[in-house]
Order: sequence, then C-alpha cells, then structure tokens
Amino acid sequence: MRVCVIGSGIAGTLLAWRLSGDPGLTVDLVTGLPGADATASSGGGVRAFETHPAQRRLAAESLAELLESPALLDHAHYTETGCTYLLEEHAGLAAAVAEVENLHPGSTEIVGSAELRRRGWHGLPDSTVGVLEKRAGFIRPDQLRNAIVEYLARGQRSTVIPGPVLGLVPHPDGSVSCRTPGDSSRYDVVVVAAGPWTPGLLAGNSLPAEPYRTKAIQVAVYKVDGALPTMFVDESSGLYGRPTADGELLLGVDSHRWSVPPGSSRPIQHLADQAIRIAGERLPHLRLLETAKTVNAADCYADPPVLTLWSVLGSTHRLFTFTGGSGGSVKTALAASRTAASDLLGPLATGGNTRNTTSRTENKRMTITDRPTGSPPRYHTIGIGAGPSNLSLAALYKNVTTEKLALFDSRPVAGWHTPLLYPGVRMQTGWMKDLVSLVDPRHELTFLNYLVTSGRLYALINSQFDSLPRIEYERYLAWATEKLGVVNFSSRVETISITDNGFEVTVGGEPVAVSEHLVLGLGTRPVWPEYVQGLPRERAFIADELGARMPDLEAYKAEPIAVVGGGQTGLECVLRLLGSGFTDIRWIGRNQWFRSIDDSPMANELYRPSHIEFLQGLNRGKRREMIVDSRYSGDAITPGGLRALYQGNYDGLLTLGRFPVTLLPGRTVTSAEELTDGLLRLHCTTPETPEQQDVRHIVVAAGREHVQAPFDDDLRDRIDYDDDGEMLVEPDYSVRWKGMNGHKIYSFNASRYSHGLTNAGLTQLPVRAAMVLNSMFDREIYPISDELCAVQW
Repeated sequence: MRVCVIGSGIAGTLLAWRLSGDPGLTVDLVTGLPGADATASSGGGVRAFETHPAQRRLAAESLAELLESPALLDHAHYTETGCTYLLEEHAGLAAAVAEVENLHPGSTEIVGSAELRRRGWHGLPDSTVGVLEKRAGFIRPDQLRNAIVEYLARGQRSTVIPGPVLGLVPHPDGSVSCRTPGDSSRYDVVVVAAGPWTPGLLAGNSLPAEPYRTKAIQVAVYKVDGALPTMFVDESSGLYGRPTADGELLLGVDSHRWSVPPGSSRPIQHLADQAIRIAGERLPHLRLLETAKTVNAADCYADPPVLTLWSVLGSTHRLFTFTGGSGGSVKTALAASRTAASDLLGPLATGGNTRNTTSRTENKRMTITDRPTGSPPRYHTIGIGAGPSNLSLAALYKNVTTEKLALFDSRPVAGWHTPLLYPGVRMQTGWMKDLVSLVDPRHELTFLNYLVTSGRLYALINSQFDSLPRIEYERYLAWATEKLGVVNFSSRVETISITDNGFEVTVGGEPVAVSEHLVLGLGTRPVWPEYVQGLPRERAFIADELGARMPDLEAYKAEPIAVVGGGQTGLECVLRLLGSGFTDIRWIGRNQWFRSIDDSPMANELYRPSHIEFLQGLNRGKRREMIVDSRYSGDAITPGGLRALYQGNYDGLLTLGRFPVTLLPGRTVTSAEELTDGLLRLHCTTPETPEQQDVRHIVVAAGREHVQAPFDDDLRDRIDYDDDGEMLVEPDYSVRWKGMNGHKIYSFNASRYSHGLTNAGLTQLPVRAAMVLNSMFDREIYPISDELCAVQW
C-alpha cells in the first residue's frame, strides 16, 4: 500500500513518521519548495492547557509523550519555562484544568489577580485569572522536523521527494495521482499537510478548499532589561510570548490578518508596535531594549481550530488533508499525528500505546454541504440586513476574497422602502453613487452595467432625469442582490450571541449560522407617535401604509386629510395624494419652513471621505455640534420635489379656484382625538397660539428610528455605549466591545454623531464598505484617497 504525505512541516513529517512504522506501507514525503514556513517561524511553545476542549486533549497528550521520550526531548531541544495563561474566569475552567491535572499531576493551578500582580502582571481586566503550568516550555520544531526528515530519508519503506507538487488527480477507484517535477505516481492514499499552501494547492487542482484560510503570523525577539516572565498567553489583549534560551524575549500579538499568501512576508509594523505597547502595560517592570529579529510567515486555519485528518472528497476517495490548527500545531502535532495515522490505518499504525483522544468524527469540520447534524454553517462574515449598506459590502467582498459571507433579511424578497415607491418619487443622490463605483468603478455591479445589461441605458439617458427615479434604484438593488446570491430572505434574526466559535445567529428559534465577524446593516423603521396610537388604525396610519390604503380612500378625496411630517417622506405622501385627486391636503411640519436640501458644491463637501476623517479628529461635543449644524444638507427635501408640489398645487388652483394643498409649517402636533362626527382633531402648537386641524384621515410621516440589534443579554452587556445610550463606533465602523478575541462587530447606519451625515445615507456606501473590509482583513484592500480638496477643514 502506497501513501503520499505532501508537506514537510511538523504536522506532515510526524504523520509520515507514524505511518512509516507500519510494515505493510511505503510512505513518500513530498517536501515542497524550500524556504520559510510556519514550522520554521513558530515560537515552539508547548503546554497542556488550551481553552478549546479538543486542542486541550491533544496538547496534554502531546506534552506527555514528549516528556516520556528522551529521544524526542533531545531532537526537539526542549526547554522548560512554565506557562501563565491569562483569561477571564468562567464556568468550566476548573474542570478544564482538572483534565490537565489528570494527565500531568501537580503541574497546573488557577491563581487570582493578587498572585498575578505579585508575578509582575498589571493592567489586566478585573475578572482575569491565570492558569499556571509548571511543565510547559518550548521546543525547536524545525530541529525536530529536520531529524524526522533525515530518519525518513534513511528508511527502507520511506522516501523523501523534493517538491513542489504540480498536480493532484483523484481517480474513480479512490486512488490519487501526485505529479512532482521529476515524476508522477499513483497512490492508495494521499494526505495534504502543506500548511498555508493547502488551500491554494487544492483550489489549483479544482478541489474543494472551503474549510481553510490563511492568516499572517508575526513574532519578534527583543533584548530586554528586567526579570523575564514565563511563557504566557494573554487572551484579553492577544499578546503572547516566551523567554528564549539566550535570555531574550519572544513576543507576538494575534494579527487578524486573513487571506495572506503563504511563505514569508514583510513585517507588519503596527503589529510590532501593538505588541510593544501591550507588553509595556502588562509587564511594566520589563524594558524592551532593541529588536534582535522579526519573523513573518503564514499559517493555515480551519473550523474547528484543531489539527485533524479531513476527507477532501468524502468517503469515495482517499484524498485527505492534515492541517487547519489554530497556529498552535506544534503543541498538538504529536498526539494529532498518532490519531490521524490510527484513523487512516487502524491502531497498528500508531505503534501501539494508543491514547483515548480526539477522533476524526468528533472533529469533523463544518461546511455548507457536509456538516454534523444540528451544527449551523460557518461563514467568515455574517451581515444582518440586506439593504444598500450590506449589499455594497457584499459586492466589494466577493471581488477580494474567497471567504464566505451571508446576509440575513426578514423580507421575503429584495426591496428597498417598497411601500414608499410611488411614481414620480426621485432619489436624493446621483446614480454614480451606487454600490461600488466610488472605490471600484470596474466592478460588474455598477449602476451603469445594470443599465447596459438590462437594456435600459438609452431609454434612461434620453428621459433626461435631473434625479433618478427611486423605483429604478430599487430595481438596481434587486438586480445586484440576485447577482450576489448571498441573501437569506424571510430570515428574521431573533438573537445574536457570542460563543467560543464566534457569532451565532438564531432564526425561528434555531441557530442558522456562525461567523468570525458580524456586520449590522439594520436600517430604520417608521416612528409611530404616541398621539395617534389611540386612533382607529384605518383612519390614522403611517406613510408606509398609504399605498395599500389608497383604494379605501377613494370615496374621501374631497374630505380633509393631514400629512404630518415635514421631510422627504411627507412630501412624497402629499404628491401621491395630490396626483390621485385629493383636494384638501394639509401638510403639517414642525420647522419654520419646509426646508430643501442644500445641494451646493460647498454643502457636498460634507459628503467626502476627507470630511469624515476630519470629524474623527474632533472631540465628541464639537463633532456633534457640527453635525447638527449641517443636518439640512441631507435631512431635507429635494428641490425638484418641492418644485413639483408647487407646480401641481398651482394647477389645482387653476382648476378648483383654490390650492388643494395647504402648507402648515411651524406646527408641532401634541395630541389627537376622535370627534363625535367621525373627524379626527389634531392639536398643534404654533409660534403664536394653539391650533386645531379637523381631518378625516391622518398620514404620519414623523421620521424613522434606527433598528436595534437583537443581541442576547450577554453580548449586549459587552457592548460599550456612549452617554446617549448609542453604541461606540470606531472610525473604521467597528463597534467597541469587551472580550472580542479577534471577532469584530461593524455597524452601518448607527453612528450619526461620530461619522456625520454619511452614516445612514447612500452617498458613501462603497467607501464605508471599503473601510470595513480594510479593517476586517487588516490591510489596505481598497485605497481610500481624497486629497484634491479645496476646503481645509
């Protein structure tokens, strides 16, 4: 029986070594291209305690095997340092430590904040405890790997073949051909253990690569002054480190930089700065002097984050992967390789002494097409809501990553303010400000491409619209939605929770998806004022219901009808009623006049990235003051709409001898009641004396309010809020919250007083989405440049 293991990292070499002990096998190890890899770049930390249960079992068993084998200790150059694992105290922690103690008696204990301070730790969250582990330390994984490769090269039933792999071809009988520069061989079993090269190797051969993703890792070694700590992991900050054999300190911080190419890369300066800053806060007695070296590489991750064997094509083929750890494969590789060999060939392949460890079935990874019963599918990003903001994000997302994204929306079909889409209603933004054009004008989902592919280009151009019909914009969104294919309609998200696996969303009482990151694009809902809540619903209703109620209003066209709300929605309701033949329309607004949008060049400067950036540099009070002062550059009525109203009203004057629409600015409705004759009376304040308006029907267009995210109690308590009770949103639209552990929440439409008027509008959709993507993937995917600005804010 012939077996091929592709990849000579610590995982692949240990698996080949395990398999080579079976007398019925011949094993080929394909090394791949020379150069830096995750094994050579690893800090080499080994310990027994891990927070993930499967990782913990494998790590504890791996450390036990290492400590029980003088040969392994020698080849791995093991150095004992002890370990301090800092994390939030939680239910189940004592049981987890007891698991480690069962295998390593007297090695592990939990200590509180006082003991941690005595050991030099400062600035930790109040609920932090430490798991102290005596037998932890570090090895030289590259030295262990090299020793195993040399052993396999000398073996009678094992061969080491220089790579790279040029092709993988599965055959109908389950065997797999592997082509290298010098040969092409057919194997009974092929295992891809190529670390960060795994997803590219699979995808390059038209094989499924969904479970895998690459992530940047960066560590630096510093010369220091002060007492060195043990090896440590600080979950609250993402910082980790260990002393080196020559008295220096290795430091790293979780990068959150995904989808990076394999191999070495340029240093990420802000990661180094972050590690130095956090180390100064947590270990103030320790002074970092100079950087001895910096190591950059990539590693392969999957879900769950456990090094395990995985079938690429299901049970009909013998092509597997052995990768996908959490960046800590060194800690688990000994036990994981024993388990993988046993899963492939049975207990004989393990060389006896089989431990009770994690099985392949137990660790089966979650995918859309093949996942454990009851486990929701996993995505990189979940968006709540499928309005323009999240559609813009999804459109840009699809062109820059193979990661999976899903949007969940309560509506049954695509739409955008559908009840308010009357004939004649116009947009307040130009057509160039679509989902993508401001950052990626060559994208396939531009509005221009929609016009061309739908055959509407010349008809729209020749219609010479000053402002785009809103119905056309909704059809553009529906077209883009269909092209994207990522929206789950009729899916009202009931709860959003944070779990060990990331964000979990629930629909219909059942978990439907889990993700690394969460994007809120919840939009708004109409305000229902208290003063009309006691009135008959068929007589007093919100603007969104006007279209559906028009047939019932036909008999009352000569009766007085009030539209309450002096904004764009109020105007659109008045135009709809006027166009339908109503002759006594009373339009009530609170402001001194029905304000139109300031569409001047200077006002439009407020809707540029440069102005958003300027606002971020102001203190909270001044920023709010400026945003309130400029609100009528966007929160107002389109001039063309007001012109249409005045012209229609004048036409009515010519026909009726009076204006069919009476404009009533400067009124605030305080209460309402139903009269005995069936009319509804609105009580209003005015600049002079109180006033009453008696009407047959009331249409309420009193504004809209932001929809709150359906966080569960635990997640809601972790969110940071400002003095007004609003979520604190950072300049990159990320929400500030506690215990994120690499999982980010982003929020569109909910940061008016931090990001200005573009927060909820359509003018900067792709710019906002691009800022989120740059933040999410921790690199500049889309440059956002706005330098040619004549205004110096």
